Amino acid sequence: MVSATTRKVLFLCTGNSARSQVAEALFRSLAGDGFIVESAGMNPSHVDQRVFEVLSGFEISSAGLVSKSVETLDIERFDYIITLCDRAKMECATYPNHSDLMHWDLEDPKPKEGLKPFVDLFTDLKDRITLFLLLNGEGENTVEGPIELFKVLSDPLRLKVFMLLEDEGALTVSDFTNVLGMSQPKVSRHLALLRESGFLSVQKEGLWVFYKFTENLPVWIRHVISTIRNGNPGIINAEKQLLNKLENRKFSNNK
Repeated sequence: MVSATTRKVLFLCTGNSARSQVAEALFRSLAGDGFIVESAGMNPSHVDQRVFEVLSGFEISSAGLVSKSVETLDIERFDYIITLCDRAKMECATYPNHSDLMHWDLEDPKPKEGLKPFVDLFTDLKDRITLFLLLNGEGENTVEGPIELFKVLSDPLRLKVFMLLEDEGALTVSDFTNVLGMSQPKVSRHLALLRESGFLSVQKEGLWVFYKFTENLPVWIRHVISTIRNGNPGIINAEKQLLNKLENRKFSNNK
């Protein structure tokens, strides 16, 4: 049964005979009930037999795979269109009003001999689809997008707030004030901005108020924050040392 929130994905290629067929079957296997997936071609031809062989080898169902023309589909009903070859990418330029167009540059395995090119294709697609599903899974997105995130990260104080929360989980205004060397009103203004923008939430424990990342923060944002922290081990060394020296420091029970 298809719910109103089920999203629809279309993999588009020239012949709909190899790359898009593997992508359709693999996506269907990995995605579960939250997505409907189809594939089509600009000039469809027969499905390469090696598609069925590689899918069978990885125990992925190939049921229902058939080459079909994009002209038989209503493009506008798809939430995402992912092109897998340059010609399809160019053709998709004729759909400029579609909100989510993506291009995955994948080498055509058909001109090569044997099954290995299809195994390599399968492996590449599995990595891409797994990441796509991770970053586009369920959950309400309360943050507008990357522009807002990078505006936030461009301020040194807010960047260090994010880095500290990545390590500590939850901190009070007093914690931030003491380790950042900023006045309480200035720190509070920045925390309020981050809360209003959907990045942070508050948790009250007695008389103490802790700030932490909001629970429905999109996964892609958490990945950006984590990557920045892991790629810059010393970015908050001084602040961490001060934090460890604080007397009478309060700890959240739900970091």
